[in-house]
Amino acid sequence: MNEKIPLSEKLIYGAADLFGGGHNTILSVILLYFFTNAIGLKAALAGTVVLLSKLWDAVIDPFLGAVSDNTRSKFGRRKPYILAGAILIIPAYALLFAPVQALSPDSLKTAYAIFAYLFYCTVASLSQVPFMSMSSDISPDFDQRNSANLIKLIFDMASAGVCYLVPTMLIDALADGKISFNVFYLSIVFGFGTVFSIPLIAAAFKLKERVALPAERSKFNIKEWLSAFKIKSYRYHIFMYITAFLCVDIVSALALYYVNDVLRGVTVFGRPIGSVFVIAPMMVSAALVVPVCYKLMRKRSKQFAYRVGLPLYALGIVLLAGFKTSWSGALVPLFACLAGLGLGGAQMMPWLIFPDTVDIAELKLGYRPTGAFSGAMTFARTLSTAAAIQIVGFVLELSHYQESTGLSSVSQPPEALAAIRVMLGASAVVLLSLAFVSSVKYKVTDKKLLRVGYFSEIRRKGLEQTLTAAEKKEMQALLEELA
Repeated sequence: MNEKIPLSEKLIYGAADLFGGGHNTILSVILLYFFTNAIGLKAALAGTVVLLSKLWDAVIDPFLGAVSDNTRSKFGRRKPYILAGAILIIPAYALLFAPVQALSPDSLKTAYAIFAYLFYCTVASLSQVPFMSMSSDISPDFDQRNSANLIKLIFDMASAGVCYLVPTMLIDALADGKISFNVFYLSIVFGFGTVFSIPLIAAAFKLKERVALPAERSKFNIKEWLSAFKIKSYRYHIFMYITAFLCVDIVSALALYYVNDVLRGVTVFGRPIGSVFVIAPMMVSAALVVPVCYKLMRKRSKQFAYRVGLPLYALGIVLLAGFKTSWSGALVPLFACLAGLGLGGAQMMPWLIFPDTVDIAELKLGYRPTGAFSGAMTFARTLSTAAAIQIVGFVLELSHYQESTGLSSVSQPPEALAAIRVMLGASAVVLLSLAFVSSVKYKVTDKKLLRVGYFSEIRRKGLEQTLTAAEKKEMQALLEELA
């Protein structure tokens, strides 16, 4: 009988994902803007800094997945790395957001930015690749897993909401002269750094890995990591994940540019519009729709709950992209709220789907490649953030966006304003259409997972000869359809 996960452990597990839900959000929302408008890097160059750092993840993520798969210690195979990464979060933020605008020449400033971001990416991967594997390792029972991962997702989405809102408010306050750079810096480094690191440290000591370890250790090679993409269901899952989050990342990267440049002069309730009027309603409505998505998942399927809101999200973003400055500013939070209603399922479901694809892989491969799969998924997430920032930075550069230092206000040319609008609208229409199609092609259901688990258990016990002809035919059909 599968062991029940205590509620206290589920809450620790959920809280540990505050970093997973928040750190990419902080980077996607303020990092490019910080590089271009606080540090003074050219937009395309700032995007390249991020891209180079994320390419490093192509090396470190699969490596860490394989290393944690093969670790055998009294402390567990995932938790030593989760602990090490947690301890280094604060130093990583201290380097990344350091005030280096005075460095000269610009090449030295760029070199520092690359070094700081490489270090940050390494620290994030050190904790996140093994922690991602815990979504499968915390229990072999998919009902227990779903329950634990739902709690994790609530923390994840709450963290994403806070990390959309608070850093942009800090940037706005810094630009308006309401706070000093020291206050901004200490808030990011010790405020977010502490909130992110402490739950991960607790998780490293309190979480239990309940899935049995394989008898033999695997050897890392690129084929092992690429094995994830041999599984049909995983390919559709990862495409659902990449397309939805790439869209979210592009919108996030553009948020400050959109509010401060495109909406310049627009007022809401008699005051100049700020990022809070876009981000807050979007995140609040996304959080409110989570219970609805969960009910749809239980009643229909995870992929249905994922795609049902995508048209609303696309519509809300397109309306924001087409907003005319002569319109009432009150429409901005309304459009943002509409987008948020469609965002909940797209943010929530890929994390609940991940352990299901590991179950399917076990039936096909004969072992659970959890580390390789989590490494591939973590890399996909970091790559989507890098791609979003690179795309935004490159297009802004082509459209003659005017950078600044110290967050000083600069009037932008019409072509830059148009580029911001086009990127918003196009990302929503194109990427979310691809996400919708991918979800339709993903065919996994809870009923099929029960049979997948049954056949995997038979294989683990070496009892395949006891299967009837009908069962063998059913197992083969499941492999052909899902794997």
